[in-house]
Amino acid sequence: MSEVEHTAANAASAPGSLMRREIYEQPAVLGRVLRAAGPILDTVAARAKSCALAMLAARGSSDNASTYGRYLLESVAGLPTSLAAPSLYTLYGAPPRLNHALVVGVSQSGAAADVARVVAEARRQGALTLGVTNVAGSLLAETAEHVVLLDAGVERALAATKTVTAQCMVYAMLAARMAGAGLALPPSALEDVPAQVASLLDRADDIARMAGLWAARPVQRVAVLGRGFAYGAAQEIALKLKETCFVTAEAYSPADFQHGPLAMIEPGYAVLLLLNHDATLETSLALIEPLRQRGADLMVLTTADAAARLPAGHFSALTVDAKHPLLSPISFIVAGQLFALAWSLACGHNPDLSRGLNKVTVTL
Repeated sequence: MSEVEHTAANAASAPGSLMRREIYEQPAVLGRVLRAAGPILDTVAARAKSCALAMLAARGSSDNASTYGRYLLESVAGLPTSLAAPSLYTLYGAPPRLNHALVVGVSQSGAAADVARVVAEARRQGALTLGVTNVAGSLLAETAEHVVLLDAGVERALAATKTVTAQCMVYAMLAARMAGAGLALPPSALEDVPAQVASLLDRADDIARMAGLWAARPVQRVAVLGRGFAYGAAQEIALKLKETCFVTAEAYSPADFQHGPLAMIEPGYAVLLLLNHDATLETSLALIEPLRQRGADLMVLTTADAAARLPAGHFSALTVDAKHPLLSPISFIVAGQLFALAWSLACGHNPDLSRGLNKVTVTL
């Protein structure tokens, strides 16, 4: 579908209907990924155990999913992992040595030329390459040695939703298959994720009420805070708020936030805090009091186990259904999607329509 056709199709729909539909498709999409991606990832994981490092190449939402993937590969598989700098390949002509690496290229459309260039150079050097995309026959699918097709169906809404959580699931499956002496990620935990996401979708009205509070203020500046495994989710939620609500939204780790950015906070400055029930909980909780003292307009997304530690206070909190702390970012991302959708609509926007953006962005 061309950009003109895409915009015309979205304009003919009720505001937000495409984004909502694709958000609600996620339990089924995640289930398909769990059933279909295993054999390819088994092959990649077996070979990747002899790799010295991993390099992940992506842009936009796929890059945020890859931030999450980096934490998984390093902690579960014990594989040193970095995010690629595509301009080194496409503009500077100075790629690093990758012959002993696992290189993963991630692109919803598979049309990201710079991501494909990273994968092509890695393959030329003899690296193990994996492409993760939603489009068979795309540039990325034709470039990588091994390919996982997300089978998420056409994604028509401007903001990526179902492909992002599907990418996160692929990373989790790959890390689980490469598991070493690091953190445990059992198959049963992965299999529970689609049902947990479905349970979260039943809370859409509660999330919409939270979003309505910020729409009524109105809020123009947001800091989204998430540490460790939740950092990629914070990045993705911030991106969704920019794309659909047209606000200034930036993601930070709570650890980094204390090294300067906390000074931005003043009465009315909005903060969305992600609380996970893992080793980051204490340092994340420790930010709540300084934020309240500075007058932050605070909202919290929290797992049930982390919610038990929340102090009483004048802020809104929503508990997401997420049992395993390594997988809770998937639920955080879905909650953020619902929040962005509801906030955008409450502000009178149509999150399905482009405002100077293309659904498929090609960078070199």
